[in-house]
Amino acid sequence: MARLLGPIPTDKWEREVSNQLKHQLPQDWVVVTNVTWATTGNRGYVKDGQADFVVLIPNSGMIIVEVKGSKEIWIDDDGCWYRAEKSGEKILISKSPPEQAMSNMHELARVVEQKGAWPKFPGRYSWLVVYPNGQANQAPALFDASTLVTNRNMHELASRLRLSLEKRGFEGSSQMFTSAVIDRVAEILTSRPFSITKSDSKIDVIEDIKQIDTLTRQQFAALRGIFELPRVAVMGPAGSGKTVLAIWRLQTLIESGKRAIYVCFNTKLAESLRKRHPDYAESIVSVDKFFSALCPDLRCTGDISIFFRETLPSAAFEIAEAYPNASKFDAIIVDEGQDFNELQLYVLNELLKREVGEWAIFTDRRQDLFRAGSGDTFGAEVIFQLYHNCRNTLQVNRATNSYLGNLPVDSMPGMPEGEVPTVINCSNKDNTAMITWELAKQWSTERGVVILSPYVLSNSSMANSRKGHGLTLTENLDDMGTPGMVYFSTIRSFKGIESPAIILVDADIPSDGEKSVFRFEDLYVACTRPTARMAILAKNPEAFRWFQAKIKN
Repeated sequence: MARLLGPIPTDKWEREVSNQLKHQLPQDWVVVTNVTWATTGNRGYVKDGQADFVVLIPNSGMIIVEVKGSKEIWIDDDGCWYRAEKSGEKILISKSPPEQAMSNMHELARVVEQKGAWPKFPGRYSWLVVYPNGQANQAPALFDASTLVTNRNMHELASRLRLSLEKRGFEGSSQMFTSAVIDRVAEILTSRPFSITKSDSKIDVIEDIKQIDTLTRQQFAALRGIFELPRVAVMGPAGSGKTVLAIWRLQTLIESGKRAIYVCFNTKLAESLRKRHPDYAESIVSVDKFFSALCPDLRCTGDISIFFRETLPSAAFEIAEAYPNASKFDAIIVDEGQDFNELQLYVLNELLKREVGEWAIFTDRRQDLFRAGSGDTFGAEVIFQLYHNCRNTLQVNRATNSYLGNLPVDSMPGMPEGEVPTVINCSNKDNTAMITWELAKQWSTERGVVILSPYVLSNSSMANSRKGHGLTLTENLDDMGTPGMVYFSTIRSFKGIESPAIILVDADIPSDGEKSVFRFEDLYVACTRPTARMAILAKNPEAFRWFQAKIKN
């Protein structure tokens, strides 16, 4: 039984021929039904064509089969071809069946050569006209009998098709028509793997962002009760809205006349929040800048890590102890609590008014990029747990769960579906930059597009490509979301911040090594930054296969 490709014919007699071909021909033969084309001819004009069947025979070649199911066809005294309608009307055929088949044969042979990049057709080719319900008194004088099949020959289609090619000669070229060649020719004739998919435009991105914003506001309206108690810890995965909730709490406290401050670990996060909330900018600060302001005369003279983790907090603690209670804060809100060490948290707690001060700490252990080892619930009397992701689309959240494996996070009901993250193999840095700019242009909205990398810009794939598609790369956070600008950041510097579209470049298979520049924590942070769209540009084929396989599974 032959392998049939293409649609089932709608014409009665073409269906009959299709069934006979399927059942009579060997299983390694291929039959393609209803082959249509519109290709550029030798003169540069587009030419249309259609063949009822194309049969591909291993170690032989290609046959174009034209089916004519009219009850009567003849060549009249004027030398023209005619057919008889059911009404008995005599109809002139402008292009005879042999002429149609012959023209199709030459055109398809040319197309196959061109599309397959062969110097010449890789086998023999011929044509055949089949009259499944007709009988011939004789073959036309100018046409060999091998070009004609009538009702009496319908039971011997395989031999008639073989004969059609053998009569063409070219025995040497027939051996070139291998099974692999047949697969490629069949792919060309069926126009595979052509497909039309929905273009993911900035309009689609904007719609998803609007839906997420609406759902986020609804969720946090229901979470106000969290702060009825004075000392709380809020634990939740990335995207569960901890920072939004923390800023909302800060706003409420300040508007009620309290002296409150929001302290986070990431300097860039504090900078981003001050930009988004200018009315509260003076009350938003990163821990290192906050402690540096308390100790303006203290300078780093040794290891910078030891300075900010031990020396500076110790000096700040001495100053905080000396503060009179009335000068301390009514409320302190700590975000990214997992990144603080205990000494830093003790300093902040010391700056809080005794007995009446309000304390809130927000943490996510899976974002512990710096492995500070502090307690997630420091200073809290009551712990609240957030469970749902309300930042990312369903598809982005599914990908994150797939990459990170254990402890999957559910999406908040009603989140938009979005698009599956794009994974691309980019071993070449120049190719990475070109693809990155194309994606940035496609996804660019008024809120901007962000490119993340495990490396600083000078060591990344974007080092030598600062412009593309009318867009310019910037490392200035103030430019994020500015028309024509694309913000670049390391993953770790972007922790806590979000963007509608994230393009992760230089992505490798994550490693748990202590000195690894791309750990699972880094991947977790990167995957949870985009609200709507994400692309992962793998730096080598092994990483591409890893990311692609995870999404498919």
